This record gives sequence, C-alpha cells and structure tokens, in this order.
Amino acid sequence: MRNLLSGLGLQKEHPTFMVAQYKALSSQIPVLYILLIINALAVAITHIHTAPMWLALYVPVGLSVLCVFRIIWWHMHGQDPVSADRAYSVMRRTVVLAGVLTLAFGTWAVALYQYGNAYQQGQISYFLVVTGISCVFCLMHLPAAALLTTAITFSFMVVTFMFSGNSVFVATATSVIFLSFPFVRVINSYFRNFAGLVQLTEELGEKQAEAERLNLINSRNALQDQLTGLANRRSFFRELQDLLQQRPEEPPIVGLVDLDGFKPVNDVFGHAAGDLVLKETAERFVALMGGRGTIARLGGDEFGVIFPSDLNRNCVSKMGQAFCAALREPYDVPGGSIRISGSCGIVVPEGSGHTAEQLYEKADFALYQVKNRRSGSVEFFSHDLEEILQQRHLIELELQGDNFGKELSLEYQPIIDLEDGHVVGFEALARWNSARLGRISPSAFIPAAERTAMIGKMTRILFAEALQALSIMPPPLRMSFNLSARDICDHETSMALLGMIHAAKIDPRRIEFEITETALLSDFDTAYEVISLLRTAGITIALDDFGTGFSSLSHVHRLEFDKIKIDKSFVMQFERDVRCMNITRSVANLCRNLGIVSVAEGVESAATAEALHAFGVRLAQGYHFSRPLRLHDAIAFAEASETGIAARHVANA
Repeated sequence: MRNLLSGLGLQKEHPTFMVAQYKALSSQIPVLYILLIINALAVAITHIHTAPMWLALYVPVGLSVLCVFRIIWWHMHGQDPVSADRAYSVMRRTVVLAGVLTLAFGTWAVALYQYGNAYQQGQISYFLVVTGISCVFCLMHLPAAALLTTAITFSFMVVTFMFSGNSVFVATATSVIFLSFPFVRVINSYFRNFAGLVQLTEELGEKQAEAERLNLINSRNALQDQLTGLANRRSFFRELQDLLQQRPEEPPIVGLVDLDGFKPVNDVFGHAAGDLVLKETAERFVALMGGRGTIARLGGDEFGVIFPSDLNRNCVSKMGQAFCAALREPYDVPGGSIRISGSCGIVVPEGSGHTAEQLYEKADFALYQVKNRRSGSVEFFSHDLEEILQQRHLIELELQGDNFGKELSLEYQPIIDLEDGHVVGFEALARWNSARLGRISPSAFIPAAERTAMIGKMTRILFAEALQALSIMPPPLRMSFNLSARDICDHETSMALLGMIHAAKIDPRRIEFEITETALLSDFDTAYEVISLLRTAGITIALDDFGTGFSSLSHVHRLEFDKIKIDKSFVMQFERDVRCMNITRSVANLCRNLGIVSVAEGVESAATAEALHAFGVRLAQGYHFSRPLRLHDAIAFAEASETGIAARHVANA
C-alpha cells in the first residue's frame, strides 16, 4: 500500500519512471476512451424515447466527441519520444481529465436513472460498474487517475442504488462497496510490479551501458599500447592486413625500428626510466611522422612503421635515418641523462600476393642484418636477403625432418695449455650435414633451432654424443660444450643434462659448459639459478665471446665464472690493431686478478700464441694448433701432444 500511496503523486524526481508511465498509458488510454464511447452510446440508445433528447443524446454524443479527440491526440503523440518534463505535464493533465470526464459521465448516467424502467436502471448500474472496472485496468500505470475514476464511478453507483428501495439494487450497491477493496489491492499490486519492472529495466540498462563502456575501453586497450598510447601489435597487423586487402597491387612500405642499448637502461636506471625512454621515443617518432602513416609499439623496445603511401624509396630511407638520428638524442631521466641508438629494417614490397606476416618477417630480417653489423642505421630488404631468408626457411623445414638427429655430429677443437703446449681438453662443435641441403653452418642452423624451439632436442642429441666421446678420451682430458640462450634459461634442460651425466657415469668436473652474454641478457634470474645448479654439481662454467655483449663485468662479478673466453674478433686482429691487443691484455689481467682462467679463441699464428702467453693468457685454441677434428683424430692429436712433451722433457734432461 505504501507503493500505491507514493504512486498517487507524480514522481517528478524519477524521470525515467515517469517516461515509462507515459509510454504505458499511451497504449491503454485510447482503449479506455473507446470503451466509454461504446458503453455511453449503448445507454443513450436505450433512453432516447424515455428521457429528454438533450440528456439522452446530445450529452453523450458531446462527451463521445471529446473522447474521440483524445483518442486522436494519443494516436498522434503517444509514440513520440518524450522528455520527463513533457511526460509529467501530460500525466498531470490526464489525471485532471480523467476526473472531469468520469464525473461528467457519472452525473449523466445518474441523471438518466429517473427516466427508465427497472431494465434501463439495471443498464445504468452496469454502465457505472463497467466504467469503473475499465478505468482500473486501463489506468493502472497511473494510480492517481485509476483510483480517482474508480472512486467516482463506484460512489455514483453506491449512492444512487443503495437508497433506491429495490432490494436487488441495494444488494448490488453493497457488493460494489466490498468489490472496491480488492480493486484497490489489484491496483496496488500491479503498480508495485510495474515500478519494480521499470527499476529492473533501468538497472539492466545501466549495466548494459556500463558493459558497453567497458567493452569500448577494452576494444581501445586491445588496439592501443597502454604505455605509449601508440597502436599496439594487434592494431599494427590489422591495419597492415586491411591495406593489403584494399590495394593488393600497391602493398605498403613497412619498417621496424629497434632500440640498441635499451636493456642497460632498465638495469642501471630502473624500469621507470626505461618507460620514460619508450614514451619519449614514441613522441619523437610521432612528431617525425607528422600525422601521416602509422607508428606502433610492437612490444619491448621494437616499433613498427607503415610509411605514407606517397613516399618513394629515397624518402623512406631519409625517414628511417631520421628515426635512428632521433634515438641518438639524449634522454633525461631521473638520475642522469642517457644515450642510446637505434636500427631500422625496411621492406619495399614489389608486386602483389603479400601477407602482413611476410612483410613483417622481411622487415625484421633486414633489421636483424643491420643489428648484427652494429651500425645503428637503415637496412632495406634486398634480393640477396631474400635468398638468405629462403635458405633460412629451408633450414627450419629440415629441422622438422625425421633424419635431423641422425645427421647431427660433433667435431672437437683442441684447447692448448700455452705453458707447455699439451692438450687440456676439447671444445665440442656442432656440425650438420643435411642430406638435402648439404653441410650447413652452425651460425645458420643453431639460430634456426632456437627460433623453432628445436634447440632443446638438438642439445640433448649432441650432448649425448659428447658424453660418449668423453668416456673414450683419457681421464685428464676435459670436454667444453656450448649451451644456447634457451638451454641456460630452461630448468628442464639443465636437469636433463645432469641426468645424462649421471647415467653416463662421467665425472662432472671433466665437463665445461660455455654460455654467451646474449644468453644472460634474455633472462638473467633464471640463468643465474641454472648456472648455480650446474656449478654445485661440479661442472665448470665459462663465459664465451667475452667483450661482445653488455654489462660483462657485472655478469663476471655476480656469476663467478670459472673461465673467460676472449672472443676471436679481438685475437684475430691482434697483430694489426693495437686496440685489440690492449683489450686482450686487459682481459688477461682482469682474469689473473680475479683468479679466473683465461682462454683465447682464434689463435692463427705462433706470434699471437707467444704474445698471449706473455700477457698471462693460460689456454688457447685456433687453427694455429689444429682445426676441429673427428673423435679418433682428436684423441690421436692429444696423445701426440703428450708424446711430444715427453720427448722434449727427455731431450732437456
């Protein structure tokens, strides 16, 4: 009943509810007017000959005409969009008109009562009751109007017939009195349900609007890099694919820009500084693009570029150079100012039939080439690179072949003690002689194995062969084996290698694993855990290609390497470049001061070997001593070196 009482007043403070009331009434009120017209004309027809003409005909016709006008109005305006203020005004007027018309029809019906016989008086009773019931059902959405019209019609009925002296009419009037209470409950119940439905609909609408808002945000987030505000990888490839579909005969020019030296920024200044660098880089690139083309952050420190379609190759080259130049400008971060550089790979596709993935791969391959040269410049994908890329695809395909494992083998390069020239061990070098492609360079198939996740399988196959070779070699000899970045960052692979050593019953102290600085950069924490596990087992750990990566001294300090291998790029230019000689001497001094064994790679002359020995380098390997050998030749070489040493000792004695 509380809901009903609150509904008697128009709820102007709930505009949504008022609009819902208006829409519900717009379909019900015309029905009410039609019922009134039909019932009124029926009463008029039966009273034409018994009541005055003005009362029997003119009054009901006049009221009916008014009802027709209201029907027309609701038909014309009932379905129009309406504001809350407009709905409030119409419903307030509806309550007033409902009271006036009900009072008019009721007064007219009671006035006819004295002119009819018992049947005609019964029809008056019927008219009043039906009018009241019609008002209840057609005006339930507006309780004030429903109760007002019901009260008027039922009151006319009760007052007129309760004192008629006719027992049937008195009984009917009494029934109407008791009937009014259930009708009030019906009105209350219906209005409560209607109010609940409107509230539920409003809540569902709000939830739907919120869901749509969140979907819009998610859609935007799905296509936008949250750090820089640029398009993300998904958006980049979607736009690239759309451009290829729209104009397949004119594929877009695609570029990739990669920041060189970005990881040390995170290591030294922290990730917050790295984020600042990425955001400022995005701003610089956007400014260079000038609102044309597309710049996207594809992940990490890699940015993708879709160049404007009207640029020629020369203009694209200049823009690529501008990207690299922009990266060389200093960045101000908390704690100081830093400098980085960048490289850019670009593909200018010819013809049609390209896919977004193919264009990305070619630009990425061009970027890979320029980064290998460490030139920090621009590289275009060329026909020569096309041939190399096709060869790479063939290699990756062959890696999936059934005979891949059988075609792998090892060769062993002696590691020499510069003090007396004896062999202390061998480095196991992977070889692949493919039945289809012939002999493939390790520099080609090892990166391919890493890309295709075949490196773990390759490592197990080759290490099993290395263990078998070590079991044949005399116990003093050691075996050095290279682990890839994926191997050193994979607990499963490290546990498998330890299990293989245990199963082969090989002393772990005869095994040395070589890892590169690049492997450490990929996931230092995991690499640290794996290296600690291997060293605990007694395995020697050597840092390979020292001086070619980043933060080498930090890695040496934290990981406590047993050996450092001086990269052959320094040793092979030893006699021609004083700087390479000085770097080699400095590394040898570093190792001696830290108590770490130094190993020089790429020794190709006696003079280089003598100079290395003078610098304090203990071990060396290279073509001056021996090329990589097959197993039995390697064992024979080691035995010959021991025999030579023994002969020299006898001669000296």
